[in-house]
Amino acid sequence: MTTPDPRDDTTRRRREAARAFYAPLADARSAARRVGWEDDDAHRLRLNAIALAAGPFAGVERVVDAGCGEGALLPVLRARGFGGAYVGEDLLEHMVERARGLHAEDARASFRAADAFGAGPEADVVVCSGALNTLSGASDHDAEVAAAVRALWPRAIRRLVLDVAVADRHPPGAGIGRSNLAALWSLARELAPVVEVREDVVPGEALLVLSRSRAAGLSARLPTDEDALSRARLLLASGEPSAARAVVAGRESADAHLVAALADLGEGHHGRAEATLRRLARGPLAKTARLHLATVLWITGRRRASEKLLRELAEVDDDARVHLIELLVGTRRRDEAERVAATIEDAWIRREAERMLEG
Repeated sequence: MTTPDPRDDTTRRRREAARAFYAPLADARSAARRVGWEDDDAHRLRLNAIALAAGPFAGVERVVDAGCGEGALLPVLRARGFGGAYVGEDLLEHMVERARGLHAEDARASFRAADAFGAGPEADVVVCSGALNTLSGASDHDAEVAAAVRALWPRAIRRLVLDVAVADRHPPGAGIGRSNLAALWSLARELAPVVEVREDVVPGEALLVLSRSRAAGLSARLPTDEDALSRARLLLASGEPSAARAVVAGRESADAHLVAALADLGEGHHGRAEATLRRLARGPLAKTARLHLATVLWITGRRRASEKLLRELAEVDDDARVHLIELLVGTRRRDEAERVAATIEDAWIRREAERMLEG
């Protein structure tokens, strides 16, 4: 005997609730009203906000639009420079059929009738504009939204963009589901390493962007007059080693190789990082390369060799001294750490050393 899948009942409930909300609107002249919006201008504002948050689109090969309605987001994405494959998903067959007809000339667009909050294809970017803002027949709307976000996030390779009506900001409306923004933000931070929350677009709504990396945001914000190496170093400092390596790919200078080595170190490719750092230790970047080589040696268990190298460097370098102090404190040699700290000349580094000693 086959056990019924509870997800089938959930999808059925959602579909029935969606039909009850959207069916009376199906013949409206306004495209915005057919998908539950009061006016076209506000709808267009939200779509532009979603498209802006979904980008930049360099390297984005596929976007999934969860709860796509008639696919109104598609031309907005195209206008923003997205040229990849678009997959629109909606519970309601009549929405999907209308979307197919409206966007038949877009060869890279496809639509499917499906529960977007169930299993589905992955995409570089997944967007959910409005599908979380209507009641779905669930007894607890916030729990339903949380479950939907948990289902969508694994499908997003780069980022997930969500729009929600905020419980204490959005006016009540027929069939409108309003979310607890604080709880949703907390969930987003639990799931994703990078979360952006914005309430400066559609009144009463919030836009959340969950990202697996801050590289896209950083790239958009880095000074345009920075050279490639400066950009790469800024990306490294911001914890984005893969993006930093991509910036210097193909460059043969010692500085570029150092960035690549530090990117390898940041991603755990210790052998490759060590090989590059040993080569650089014989050139003009010897001091910096040897300092990072000491880190590799320590991480890979060669602690005597790491300490020996740090002691050599600490004879003349404050950066090496603070690394040596960290090592000595960690191995309970506090008296020696204090003696090394007393030789530090740089005020900022001295303060960091004092913090280590206090701990």
